[in-house]
Amino acid sequence: MSGIMAVLGWCWYLQYYKSDEYQQKALKQQLKIIPFSARRGMIVDAQGRTLAESVEKQSVRVDPSLIRDHRMAAEQLGKALSLEVNGLYRALSARKDKRYLLVKRFVSDEEIERVKALNLDGVVFETDYERRYPMKSLASHVLGYTTDYGEGLEGIELQYDKVLSRKVGKWNLSSDADRRPVEAQGECVPAEDGKIVVLTIDVMIQNYVEEQLRETVAKYQAKGACGIAMDPMTGEVLALANYPTFDLNEARTCSEEVKRNRALTDPVEPGSIFKPFTVASALEGGYVTVNQKFFCYNGYYAGRGIGVIREYNNHGYGELTVAEIIMRSSNIGSARIAQKMGKHYFHGMIENFGFGKRTGIDLPGEGTGILRPLREWKYGQYALTRAAYGQGPIVATPIQMVRGFCEIVNGGKIVQPRVVRGVLNPDGTVAQDLGQETAQARAEAGEALQVLKEQVSRKMVHEVLKSVVDREGGTAHRAHIEGYEIFGKTGTGQVAVDGKYVDGKYVSSFMAGAPAWNPRICVLVMVREPDRSLGLGYTGGVVAGPAVKEIMQQALPYLGVEKKREEEKSSNTAVAAVN
Repeated sequence: MSGIMAVLGWCWYLQYYKSDEYQQKALKQQLKIIPFSARRGMIVDAQGRTLAESVEKQSVRVDPSLIRDHRMAAEQLGKALSLEVNGLYRALSARKDKRYLLVKRFVSDEEIERVKALNLDGVVFETDYERRYPMKSLASHVLGYTTDYGEGLEGIELQYDKVLSRKVGKWNLSSDADRRPVEAQGECVPAEDGKIVVLTIDVMIQNYVEEQLRETVAKYQAKGACGIAMDPMTGEVLALANYPTFDLNEARTCSEEVKRNRALTDPVEPGSIFKPFTVASALEGGYVTVNQKFFCYNGYYAGRGIGVIREYNNHGYGELTVAEIIMRSSNIGSARIAQKMGKHYFHGMIENFGFGKRTGIDLPGEGTGILRPLREWKYGQYALTRAAYGQGPIVATPIQMVRGFCEIVNGGKIVQPRVVRGVLNPDGTVAQDLGQETAQARAEAGEALQVLKEQVSRKMVHEVLKSVVDREGGTAHRAHIEGYEIFGKTGTGQVAVDGKYVDGKYVSSFMAGAPAWNPRICVLVMVREPDRSLGLGYTGGVVAGPAVKEIMQQALPYLGVEKKREEEKSSNTAVAAVN
């Protein structure tokens, strides 16, 4: 009797106390969820060329509960898929009561055939997508890369991860004891491919820049280089590159050092490429005129607490106009112009150009550079005079420099650098047009986006910066291209370590734009520490100037810019001078 009561008690316990638990277990065993995979969105250049895509691949998984001999399965699958047998065996044994174990992702066609030939129970092939970069290292520091599971890690892949991300669908089915589908349970959740990100980067111009960085670093045995090409009117980045670079398809095996986007992160003392900001500021404030003369001593004692300022190679220039100060890159002339302005006004103009804060480019990891606050411009006028030629209290990133240069030459308009033009839906329809949104915002802001008067900008291009390239005495005469009227500024900045300049180490730079009559492109090339022992030179005009010239020579015709005849150039210059 007691036995019967015990059985009845146990049945009552199972029915009333454990019924919900066992019902849930039964439903879980009967429910079969079939996922529908989807693609991560593509990344394309400004012309629609594919830079990043997700390629359909097969992965191998198993249902460990259906495998009778885990050791034999591990040995056979390990051999077929080139996997470590003991590790696979441990994984199978640990999950012997589970229904899912991923064995290997992204298997080759040969591996698929070898696994099929094994005819093992519980083996399933799943469709998945592998992220691939068909142009390998091109624009690597812009694009970034993903994890194996399609999560953005760097660059556009990280910045626009939510836009690019796919949504995996699923279908809930009830199944019989052998896990065979019987009927649908609830609604099917459809899969959604990620959206397509359209860049401002143009593959052709990107290639021109990367090729010149590679050749220049090799020729001068430099530590590295970076280059940026930008549309000065819109702020659209046409190319952004660092060298050394890396193959995006092998990104996770590369060092963090080579993956560092130095064009955005690494501030340097810009040196003489900062002098146009000094002159533009002085012209804007009415402190000087283009033809005003300054006596540029052979060693200028700038005052107590400042010390003696000297020229490169101790040149003694004598009297130079403001335009000639830029053409010959006079440190003394630049310092004297800064003294005319005073530190309060000059510091304010440097801030207006955006130095000391991020540009807001749509890429992760951008640095702020350094602009010492005005209260730290101590020791008389020392900071003021050093800032005039790109030393001391101003340390800038390459993206800050090229953005500011665009603002000097585009009519004085503030621009927002960006590398994304818009977003498309998977079917190709427009989801977001960032170019149109930016243009509309600019139109609404109007004069609030002016850092210089248009007349000052024109004078800087036609009467100051052109002479650097066009005239034999200019520091960048090697960059002259007949018919295009290039304008720009060279720089040779000293490298500081722990607050002290290192003898013989320089950053050689050239920043230029073209054509003067209607600027379409601005290019900056910075070369880190060219080897002086080679005897090939190390200044910006010698090292970076020819690289920018080669980029311009290819990019201008590609952009559809035609050369001007001599009479047209003379007419344009005369009109600019009048205005």
